[in-house]
Amino acid sequence: MSSVIERLVVAVERVVEINFGVHVPLDQVTSLVTGFGACGLVRALDDTQRNYAVTVRRAGAMEVLRNSAGSRERHGWFAWHFAAP
Repeated sequence: MSSVIERLVVAVERVVEINFGVHVPLDQVTSLVTGFGACGLVRALDDTQRNYAVTVRRAGAMEVLRNSAGSRERHGWFAWHFAAP
């Protein structure tokens, strides 16, 4: 039974890379990154505090992340894209 569950988790797992602009204050970056934690596992990609990866394992969480990222991307806060599998 666990192998079926593992396959389902892998099927919806996506990694999203988020890169914040240098004009965004670091306290705002911290706040947004904390919020992204509700969507999945967040890890820093480097020590700049501006580049992160979010591993999303639930389809519903992906939709939340997509909505949140989309509105802020339009305002120039950050760019985001799906990482290569």
